[in-house]
Amino acid sequence: MARTQALDSGDLVPAKTHPLGTTRQRGVIPSSELVPMQFRMPPAFVRAFKQAALDRDMKLNELLNEVFAAFMKNSK
Repeated sequence: MARTQALDSGDLVPAKTHPLGTTRQRGVIPSSELVPMQFRMPPAFVRAFKQAALDRDMKLNELLNEVFAAFMKNSK
């Protein structure tokens, strides 16, 4: 049986740390001004939509906004 070891503060450091500035910034609109939307979609669509956003390095709301803008442009 393996022996247990006592933990110290060095063991409590997160495995992945991001240096400042490497994470994506939030959009130009503050979160407090955004309105949440919630609706249900089939699991296969959700997977495909998330994968499409990931492939394009976009957030889900960015992809939805782009798709809707293209739809409105083409539907005129």
